[in-house]
Amino acid sequence: MSDPPAADPPAADPRTAEVASGEGVSLSDDHRRVLLRELGPGEAVRAVYHDGWGYAVLTGKGLILLRNLFAPKATRVDRPLRILRRSHGVLDSVEILVDGRPHKLHGSKLDPKGELLEAAGELLPAGSPLRPGRGRRTATWLRRHPVSVAVGAAAMLIAGLGGPGQPDAVARDGADHAPAVPDFRGTPLATAAGEARRASWRVAAADASSAARTVTAYRTGWRVCFQNPSPGERTRPYGRTLTLHAVPEAEPCPSRRDGTRRVVMPDLVGERYDAAWRELAPLGLDRVTSFHAHTGQRLDERRTSLADRRVCRQQPEAGIEVPVTTRVDLWLVAPGASCTEPSPTPKPTPKPKPKPKPKVDPKPKADPKPKYGTGSGTGAGAGSGSGAAPEPEPPRPRPSRDSTAEEDGTSGGTGTGSGTASGVGFGQFCSPVGATATTSDGRPAKCFTGKDGAARWGYRSG
Repeated sequence: MSDPPAADPPAADPRTAEVASGEGVSLSDDHRRVLLRELGPGEAVRAVYHDGWGYAVLTGKGLILLRNLFAPKATRVDRPLRILRRSHGVLDSVEILVDGRPHKLHGSKLDPKGELLEAAGELLPAGSPLRPGRGRRTATWLRRHPVSVAVGAAAMLIAGLGGPGQPDAVARDGADHAPAVPDFRGTPLATAAGEARRASWRVAAADASSAARTVTAYRTGWRVCFQNPSPGERTRPYGRTLTLHAVPEAEPCPSRRDGTRRVVMPDLVGERYDAAWRELAPLGLDRVTSFHAHTGQRLDERRTSLADRRVCRQQPEAGIEVPVTTRVDLWLVAPGASCTEPSPTPKPTPKPKPKPKPKVDPKPKADPKPKYGTGSGTGAGAGSGSGAAPEPEPPRPRPSRDSTAEEDGTSGGTGTGSGTASGVGFGQFCSPVGATATTSDGRPAKCFTGKDGAARWGYRSG
């Protein structure tokens, strides 16, 4: 097929890629667009033929006839095709019957002898009522062959004189002597083709699955799954084609002719990823997804090199028959790593940190009040009191210059049980708390406990 317009790229479409580069029949742009719209998902084109002023496209499902040069239309012809006449003439045309009308197909570069067409159909018997114009052809032949007609009539007359029932016996003997078609199913393709040719059959080969792979009759490593004509059918091989439908010996036969290709899943566990891919690609299992064997996360080949990683698990399992559309899942590990997920290393439990003790604001304690005993004293400052033996006194405030009393901590004057004194200074240490005095300048003073717990003289307001 010639180069298509940019809007309709058959070469980029997998359904038409094979014929786009290898076929000799060129379709117009309008015919290409109609063909692409008519093709179903996964329906691959095998060959393109001339059909008078139109075209015929052979696919895995049958024929698509493209008619009308100015407004192309597509017509489907399902398999099996009705073949009126096998490859013949200078153009090696194959004549098929569509809706009661014959079509002569020829000119395909991929199928020059029409073998793919014959493999996709069945030859209509000579006496089939479906054949068009039987009466006209017979009358024409009788007019053109008068001598043969006369000889035939004489032979029938002689046969009639031979006695009743003899023509039936002759016809029956002819049918009985027609050989049965051998059964080549399960036989290697090359072996079956050789035996068929020795039995005077013309042999053609085709892919038995929907993969539509090109196969020749003497290709080794393939096995016959189906054949046309069917095994046991009584027919004479001379001038007839026996089509052998085969698959590679490593593949199981599909459930029906042109069915989905099936393969046996190989054992990939333990292999490198690149070796596993090379084993899957020829089988058609090209939908491969990779995961990490330990984490189960999907691996992206565009970011991480997977070639040297090793396969730990696979799905589907080895030995299972699967269609080529099956997705294959592989679980991989890095080179040298074990497929078994290592146990996590236990981490030591950290010791609990001691909780800090709550901080207690220290509150200053007042100095204990001294206990004084009874007695009297004289001097510059005298005081009296009663009680038991005196306890140790706290440090006494430093006396002022005017003070003449030294023993009771006052700054002069007379002291009594209430702790009165005169000539003290504000801020000086004092004892006991609550005692009163007069400063040197005549202001009243009283002994108070400060914030630091020490007793000092302060101003007495009342």
